[in-house]
Amino acid sequence: MERIGKLIGDMGNMEILDLYTCPKCNREVKTVRMKIIGGERKGEWEILKNECDCRLATETVEASKQAKIRFFERFSILNDDLKNAEFSNFKADYESLDQAVERIYHYLETFTKKESIYIYGDKGRGKSHLAVSAYKFVKNLGYTALFFDVPKLLNVIRSIIRKDVDFSENDLFSAIEQVDLLILDDIGVERKTDWVEEVMFLLINQRQGKSTIYTSNLDLKELEDRYGGRIADRIKNKMDETHIIKINTPHSFRSKNLTMNQ
Repeated sequence: MERIGKLIGDMGNMEILDLYTCPKCNREVKTVRMKIIGGERKGEWEILKNECDCRLATETVEASKQAKIRFFERFSILNDDLKNAEFSNFKADYESLDQAVERIYHYLETFTKKESIYIYGDKGRGKSHLAVSAYKFVKNLGYTALFFDVPKLLNVIRSIIRKDVDFSENDLFSAIEQVDLLILDDIGVERKTDWVEEVMFLLINQRQGKSTIYTSNLDLKELEDRYGGRIADRIKNKMDETHIIKINTPHSFRSKNLTMNQ
């Protein structure tokens, strides 16, 4: 119904049907029956109700939230073979996988937007599947999240430099800095160059004090050997042993010809 103030009325042609004060915002909310005194509908009766500030504020917040989610969604890079990945279809065939899933679940259920975790292990052990599952989990909780396969993210940044995409480097790095949870998948597999090292340092440095999930084939010592101390130190900043999760299984999902997404 239209708000009361949108129609011209006459107090003598208005009847209050309901009146109460909202206990939250203290605004007076009326339902009235009033006669329209001008225009094509002159003489007709209309029932109108104004809105309290709570509802208007909620609608404004929700609209802002949805716009923010759409802004972040345009940047995420999700591999096609992982789009169906969820915790529910992850095959935890080994005790170490059960323990890893339990620790990741605990991290997400107590999500603070301030702590990070590092998930590592050999190729094909399900790290990316778990990372995508975490991405979907926090989004379902109402948080914003970005998922990047690191080599593809670097290609996107190169595309920005070449002006092959419709957003700027500032747009991308602003999103990476602001998002509630950033996921950097397969860090360490990218070809190492001075440019790559500087970009990775910038990405990781601006996430200090914010939640990031890293996955890698390398443990933190191997990552430090690859990149040097300044990147590794920022990744493990304030991490204790509960935030460093090893996926330790004797077989690769790929070598066993398992499909984790079915």
